Amino acid sequence: MSTRVRRARIDDLPELLDLLDELQDGATPGIPWDRGDAVWTATVWEEVLTDPRRVYIVAEDDERVVGTVDLIIVPNLTHGARPIGFVENLVVTTDRRGDGIGRALMADVMSRAKAEGCYKIQLLSANARSGAHSFYEELGFEASSRGYRRYLIGDQV
Repeated sequence: MSTRVRRARIDDLPELLDLLDELQDGATPGIPWDRGDAVWTATVWEEVLTDPRRVYIVAEDDERVVGTVDLIIVPNLTHGARPIGFVENLVVTTDRRGDGIGRALMADVMSRAKAEGCYKIQLLSANARSGAHSFYEELGFEASSRGYRRYLIGDQV
């Protein structure tokens, strides 16, 4: 089965939400995964697709979207004012993991980040995702920093 990587389109939203459901399963304890209002989600999706510093990428086979990743290029004042590429929401559907789809998506991300002049690509991966950590390390990423996050949903501050 052949797989190709391309920029996401407006009509990919339903399949992307299904993929993101797989990514979110248990990823944020205490924070419910919620697709939100369909109209609002569609509005946000249009905003994502028209943001010039953001590239949502999908992998598709002959039948469906089987993987996705989001690349955000952020302007930066250090390292010669070269931008940083942030990777979010890499997910490959469960039945296609191990088929090289994640590698193809990340190769596309790295190519785009280089073309934009990024001096680095950065990502976070939840502590419990040891398989993902091994995958990123195989691609040459290093666990070089300590990440922190604070969820604002339900925050009492």
